[in-house]
Amino acid sequence: MGDKKVIVILLIVIVILIGMISFTLLNSYKEVDSNYVFAPLPNEKVKFSGTYLGPYGGIYNINKDSGVIQVGNAYAIVNTDKLQGLEGQTVTVEGYFVNDKVEKSTVQIDNKFMSGESFCIEKVL
Repeated sequence: MGDKKVIVILLIVIVILIGMISFTLLNSYKEVDSNYVFAPLPNEKVKFSGTYLGPYGGIYNINKDSGVIQVGNAYAIVNTDKLQGLEGQTVTVEGYFVNDKVEKSTVQIDNKFMSGESFCIEKVL
């Protein structure tokens, strides 16, 4: 009976470890660079760092609730709720791109026009 209890306990520990490892792998964010931000895959969980330029101007953003993160030569259009007060700073965000490769938005910031993909921020690190 003693050997059976040890085997059962070991099996339970192994199952718990496998569950923890697979949960971590499924909920991890892929770290990406400006090349990915320029042409992202929709709904893939990603993580990147860039300079938060702040809210952009324009008639469709009168409440300043959308802004831009610059990653190298690429731009991500984001909601400003989680980034207020971080203008001009380097931020690291986790989340996913909403649009597909065909659907870029063009916005104006500091009298310059830039095109970028919409990104849904789940977490600011």
